[in-house]
Amino acid sequence: MQLFVNPRSMRLRSFRETDIEAIDRIWQEHHSDAFSVPDRSNSVVDAVVENDKGKLIGYGQVKLFAEAMLIMDLNATRREKIQTIKLLMLEAFRGADVAGIKQMYAFIQDPDFALLIKRHFGFDTVNKGELLLREEV
Repeated sequence: MQLFVNPRSMRLRSFRETDIEAIDRIWQEHHSDAFSVPDRSNSVVDAVVENDKGKLIGYGQVKLFAEAMLIMDLNATRREKIQTIKLLMLEAFRGADVAGIKQMYAFIQDPDFALLIKRHFGFDTVNKGELLLREEV
């Protein structure tokens, strides 16, 4: 993919701690009603764009995130399914913690299963029963 960028008018550079104030100002002025300031943990891209006068115009990041996935034999007994979910979720949290990942997502189509995951594992609905998020794994 090629995008035209005039290198004399804008400059892309890595994020610096001194950029926080400008990023917060932009967020407060334009985005505070829509989303929170992104947490910088787990970022693999952390960059800003400045105009030709050195004014910060934008901030962007790409984050690593953990997705909880479960493949289970639906013919197993109820007890086996419950124990399987518990063991695999605890292992998912342990692995994310070791990797330093603070958020875990679960894409769930079954509303009953989504309720179970929310109730027992601290996930919150992000997108009506399809996407669940757990902060601070």
